[in-house]
Amino acid sequence: MKYNFLKITLLSILLFPHLGLGGLYAQKISLKECVDVAIKNNLTYRESQILGESANVELSRAKSLIYPRIGFGTGQDLRVGRSIDRFTNSFIEEVYTTNYFGLQANMMLFNGFQIKNQVRQNELLRDAGAKNVEAVKNRTIIGVLQAYLQVLASQELLEVSKQQVETSKSQVERINKQIAAGVVGQSELFQVQSQLVNDEFSLVSSQNANKAARLALFQLMNQSVNNNLIFDSLNEEFLIYTVENQSVEHIFEQAINNFPEIKAGELRMKSFDNQLKATQANVLPQVNLSGNYGTFYSSSNKAESYFKQINGTRSGSLSLDISFPILGRLQNSPRVSAVKIQQQLTQNQLNITKLQIRQAIEQSYQLLSAASDRYKVATNQVNILDQNIKAVESRINAGTVNFIEYVLAKTNFDRAKSNLVQAKYEFLLQNKILDFYKNGEWKIE
Repeated sequence: MKYNFLKITLLSILLFPHLGLGGLYAQKISLKECVDVAIKNNLTYRESQILGESANVELSRAKSLIYPRIGFGTGQDLRVGRSIDRFTNSFIEEVYTTNYFGLQANMMLFNGFQIKNQVRQNELLRDAGAKNVEAVKNRTIIGVLQAYLQVLASQELLEVSKQQVETSKSQVERINKQIAAGVVGQSELFQVQSQLVNDEFSLVSSQNANKAARLALFQLMNQSVNNNLIFDSLNEEFLIYTVENQSVEHIFEQAINNFPEIKAGELRMKSFDNQLKATQANVLPQVNLSGNYGTFYSSSNKAESYFKQINGTRSGSLSLDISFPILGRLQNSPRVSAVKIQQQLTQNQLNITKLQIRQAIEQSYQLLSAASDRYKVATNQVNILDQNIKAVESRINAGTVNFIEYVLAKTNFDRAKSNLVQAKYEFLLQNKILDFYKNGEWKIE
C-alpha cells in the first residue's frame, strides 16, 4: 500500500514539469497509472469517500445509544433565610453552606427495538456508501479509459498523417527529377503539390486533435499538460477483437447482480424498512432503568465533621420506569408516512437506474456489433488498397499511369488507414464497456 502511494505520488510529480526533473526527459505512463492518478486527484471520488466516513460516524452514533449514560456531579450551595435542616428536619434561619457529590446512571432497556433498527439502518447506509464509492470510481475509470483510447487513436492518426506528408514529399521530389529529365510536364507537379498541401492540412488537423485529446486526459487526471509525457500503448491482453455470443438479457442479469449502483440502491431500500420500524417504535412502551448514589455535607450540622457527614449521608436508589405513550400531538403518523414516501422515491430511483443500465447495455451492444463489422471491413479495405497503391506506384515508375490515378489511389488508401484506426479503438472501447457491465468493475492491469 505504501509502495503504491509513493509510486502514484512520483507519477504526479512527473506530470508537473515545473515541480521537478520530469519535464527534462520523455516519460512514459500506462493506462493503469493514469487511472491511479485520476482516482487519487478526483474531487468527486474524494467527496464520496468523505460521505462514506460520515456514514460510519452515524453508525457509531446509533450504536452508542445502546450503552448506559453515567454521570458524576458535585456542587457547593449557600443557603440564606428560613430553610429545613436536612439532619433534624426542623426549620432553621441562618446562613450555611452545603456540599454534595452524586453519581447517576441511566439505561434504556426497551424502546420498541428502536435503537436496534436505527443501528441496522445505519449499517445498510454505510454499506450503500461503500458501493457508491465504487460507483464513482468506476465512472472515473471509464472517463479515463475513453480519453486514453482517444489519445492513442489520435496518436496513430497523427502518424498516418505524417506518413502521408512524407510520401507526398517523396513524390514531389520524384516529379521534379522527372521534369528535369524532360519525362513529364508541370501539370503533373501541380497535381502532386496539391496532394501535398492537402496532406499537410490533414497533418495540422491531426496535430490539433491530438493536443485536444491529451488536454482532455490531463484534465481528467486533474493535472497540468505535460508535453514530454508519452502515453504507453496497450498490452496484448487488452487488444481483443472478438465478440462474445451473449444476449443483452444475459448481460443485464449479470449487471443487476454485480453493479455497485444497483447494490447501493437495494441497500438503501432495505434501510428504509428499519427506519420505518424505528419510527413506528415511538408509539410503543419504553422501559428505563436508572440509579443514583450520592452524599452531602452541611455546615449547619456543627456536631459532625466534614468527612463524618460525607460518610454518614451516603445513600442511593434504583428505579425501573415504564412509560406508555398515549397522545403525541399526532406527530408520529406523518413521520411514518414521510418515511414511506422516501422509500417509494428510492424504489423509483432504483428502477430508473436499472432502466438506464439496460438501455446503456443495449446501446453498447449495438455499438460493439457495429464497430466489429467496421473493423473487419476496414482491415480488409486497408489490405486491398495497400496492394492497389503499390501497383499504382509500380505503374508510375514504369510510366504507364498518370498522377491523377495515383492521387485517387493514395487518397483512398489514406482514408482507409484512418478508418481502420478509428474502428479499432471504437471496438476496444465498446468491448471494455460491455465487459464492465458484465463484471460490475473495471479490470485494468
